[in-house]
Formats: sequence, structure tokens, C-alpha cells
Amino acid sequence: VMGTHNDMVEGVAVGMYDDLPVETIRAVAATLGAVAKILAEEGPLLDHKAQAYSTSVERLETHFNACRFDKVMSEVIQTVDLRYIDGVKTTSSPLPMIMRIMQAIMYILGHQELDVTKWPKCRKLITHHIFKEMRMIDVRSQLKIHKLTLAKECIKDLNAGDIAMELGPKATMLWKWVIMMLAVQGL
Repeated sequence: VMGTHNDMVEGVAVGMYDDLPVETIRAVAATLGAVAKILAEEGPLLDHKAQAYSTSVERLETHFNACRFDKVMSEVIQTVDLRYIDGVKTTSSPLPMIMRIMQAIMYILGHQELDVTKWPKCRKLITHHIFKEMRMIDVRSQLKIHKLTLAKECIKDLNAGDIAMELGPKATMLWKWVIMMLAVQGL
């Protein structure tokens, strides 16, 4: 809008230093009104071929994934405590659902299939630093597709309702973290 209709938009004088605050607000509102009028008449004219457009779309997707990661990670930390993690770790034969969720988390964290497949080895990977490890993942970069595929396989037939009924909100939140990680990685 600014590039094609400079004459309409530049007609509004906006002074940032000499004008009273009320005058500055009126001038900004007038500028926004002019832009809104142009958009209402012509609609947004986006040049999808422009480099700036493709770069902004990439940034938006990256920013969305990072925000989604931060939101879900904060919910995990608020919902799941270390006592719960210790309880899962010390159980020699946990319920299959929580075992599969924890295995999926270990795959996403990058642990080897040999160490994750069998529960006695997998539970040794679960430490008090699990939240720190989970938070340190950079969702903007692509994780190993093999590990993500293994994680997806672990939880393929699990759903939030069954997990919530059988295991409660803490396990459900860990499952949601796995689902979010798979989604932001494109699986």
C-alpha cells in the first residue's frame, strides 16, 4: 500500500516531536484510516514472487513453531513434576502407555534405539535433567528423521482421552509434548 499509494498516505503529516500527543495520535489514526480505505477498495496486493514475501512466510512458520514449543514446554513444566518422573523411572514394569510415551521422548532427545527399546535401559536415560534436555531442543532445525519416525511409531495408536483416563494429566501433557514435537518437525 505504501509503495503504490504514497500520495494518499504521505498527505497526512505526522510529527513525533513538536506536536502534542493528541495531534500525533490523530495523525497516526488518519494514516491508518487511509491505508484501511485503500485495502478496503483494492484488497491486499501481495507479490508472492517477491523475496521479501517468501522470507517473511518462512520467518512466520519458524516463529509459530518456536512459540508453540515454548507454550507446550511451559505447560509440561507446570503440570509434570520430578516426583512423577521419578515414579515412572523407578517402576520396573510401568503401564505400556507411559512406557511408550517416555520412549518417544527419549527418541526425540536423540537417544539410540538400542538404549530406548528395552525398558530397563530406557529408564536409565530418564534423569532429573529431562526438562532441561527437552527445553534445549532447537525446533527451528530439523531433527533426525529416523528418531522422529521411531517416536511416532511409539505413540501411533495412543490418544489423549485414553491417556487421561488411564494415566492422568501428567502423562497426557508428556504425550502432548511428543505430538507437538512431531508436528513442528513436519510429521
